[in-house]
Amino acid sequence: MSLSRNILHQKTHLISALCIAFFLPIARLVPVFISIMLLNWILEGDFKTKFRRIRNNRFAILFIAFYFIHLIGLIYTQNMDSGFFDVQVKLSLLAFPIIIAGKPFDVADKQKIFLAFVGGCILSILLMLSRAAYFYFTIHENDFFYESFSSWLIHPSYISMYLNVAIAWLIINIQRVKFSEKPYSFLLGLVLILFFSVAILLLSSKLGIVTLVLLFIGFLLFYLFSRKKYLIGLIGFTIIGVSIFAVMRFVPEVSGRINRAIDAVTNPTVNEAEVESSAVRLLVWSAANEVVSDNLIVGVGTGDAKDELMKVYKDRGMTGAYAHELNAHNEYYQVFISLGIIGFILLLSNLYFPFVVALRNGNIIYFLFLLIISFNFLTESMFETQAGVMFYAFFNSLLCFSKRNKPEEIDYIQVPTITNP
Repeated sequence: MSLSRNILHQKTHLISALCIAFFLPIARLVPVFISIMLLNWILEGDFKTKFRRIRNNRFAILFIAFYFIHLIGLIYTQNMDSGFFDVQVKLSLLAFPIIIAGKPFDVADKQKIFLAFVGGCILSILLMLSRAAYFYFTIHENDFFYESFSSWLIHPSYISMYLNVAIAWLIINIQRVKFSEKPYSFLLGLVLILFFSVAILLLSSKLGIVTLVLLFIGFLLFYLFSRKKYLIGLIGFTIIGVSIFAVMRFVPEVSGRINRAIDAVTNPTVNEAEVESSAVRLLVWSAANEVVSDNLIVGVGTGDAKDELMKVYKDRGMTGAYAHELNAHNEYYQVFISLGIIGFILLLSNLYFPFVVALRNGNIIYFLFLLIISFNFLTESMFETQAGVMFYAFFNSLLCFSKRNKPEEIDYIQVPTITNP
C-alpha cells in the first residue's frame, strides 16, 4: 500500500470515529459514519494483520461472542421477524470490536474522539435548551424538564448517561491541569462540568442524577485519600450536600420524581394501568423474573422476549405495560429472558473482566465507563435501542482496544495494583 493511500485510510478511520462520537448525543447520522468506517476498514485491506490482532485479543473474542450468541438464539426463536430486527439493532456489538480491535487508535486520537463527544454533548444540550426556550416564550409552555426537554432528540436516560461519561472524562483531565499553567483550560473544564450537571438535573433522569452524585462523591473520596486535601474534601462534600438540599427544596420537577421513586421502593403499590413510574418497573421486573424462571438455561430465543413478557402482563392485568409493550427495563433481565443463564453469564463477563483489568491498569476512564454502563443496565434495556447499543459498543471498543502509553498519561490515574491471590 502506498504511503499516501495509507495516510488517507488513517485519516478516514479517525474522522469517522470523530463524527460518530460527535453525533451520538444528537442521535443523528451515526449509522452513516459507522458504514463509512467499516467500508474504509475493508478497502484498506491488510486483513492478515487485522485478524491476527482480533484473534490474539481475548476481549475482542469475548465481545464478539456476545453478539454471536444472539445469532444462536435465532435458531429456537418463534418470532423470526423480531429476532432479525434485534440482531440488526445490535450489529454495533459485532462491528466495533472487529473494526477497532483490528485497527486500534492511539492515546492522542482517543483524546480527540472524547473531545468530539464533549462537543456533541454541548450541541445536544444547546439544541434542547433552544427548543424549550422557544416554546416557553412563544406559547408559554414549560418544556425544560424530563421527556418534554429531550425526548424529541434522545431519551433523558440515555443523554444523562452520555453526560455522566463526559463529566468523568473532564474531571480526570482537569485534575491533571495546573491552574497556574493553563488557567483557561482548567476553568473551561469546570464550566463544562457545571453545565452538564445542570443539564442532568433538567433531564430529571433519576438514575442519571444518582450516578452524577456518586461520581462526584467517588472523585472527592479519591482526592481526599490520594492527595490528603481534607479541607478541599470538606468543602466539596458541603457543596454536594447544599446542592442536593437546594434541588429537593426549590426544583419540584426533580424532587417530585425522586420522592416518587423512594415511595415506590418503600411502598410499592401501583396502578396496573400506569406505564411510567419506578413502581411499574418493579412490576415489570417481577414479570420478567417469572419468564426467566420458566426458561432458565437458554431463554426463549432472540426474538421472543417481548412476546413472553406480553403474555405475563396480560395474565397479571398489567394493562399499561401490555398496551405500551414495555420491555424488561433492565438489560440483565432482558438478556436472561432471551438467552438464558448462558447469555446472562456472557453479559456479565463482558462487563466484569474488562472492569478488573481497567482497575489493575489504572485506566480510570474505562473503569468509570463500565461502572456507569453497569449501573444504567439496572433500569434500562439499553441494547434494545440504537442510542444504547451504539454508545456502549463504540466507547467500550475505543477504551478497551486503544493503544496505551504509560499509566501516568493524561487519561490515566495511578491506583494501587491488585495482586493475584
